[in-house]
Amino acid sequence: ISQLRTEFKNRFGDFRAYKEEFRLFVAPFDIDVSEVPTWFQMEAIELQCSEELKAKFSSCSLFNFYKNVIVPSGQFPSLIDNALQVVSMFGRTYRCEQLFSKMKFSKSQLRSQLTDNHLNDILFISSSVLKPDLDSLCSDRRHIVSNVPIKSKE
Repeated sequence: ISQLRTEFKNRFGDFRAYKEEFRLFVAPFDIDVSEVPTWFQMEAIELQCSEELKAKFSSCSLFNFYKNVIVPSGQFPSLIDNALQVVSMFGRTYRCEQLFSKMKFSKSQLRSQLTDNHLNDILFISSSVLKPDLDSLCSDRRHIVSNVPIKSKE
């Protein structure tokens, strides 16, 4: 158990450094304004004085509050920057995990002869968001039509 605790402390130690940012993201109406960084104090006061925003915060999910209420208004730039930093931490982790899963799937025991260059190419293609336009690529090619008749299965 002590090894497990040590491993957790090592892996999640970075999160302790961002404790204040997480708290600002999760509970912006519950924080003590005197304890927040000076760059956020004026926004925190303005935010906490708004009964309308408090009601919206309690009536929808955390992500929807930022996505649909805070970001479109552009009224709280420091709060928005903090929220984007916090949310992007987990998005990067997800993309890395997704890429490792693809790599594990691509280089299995059956395909163990893949070179690093081939594996790099496979991962590059599988993680790309670009979709090839096969119709336009094929339209430029001459098609060869076979003269062999197709046999029916009758």
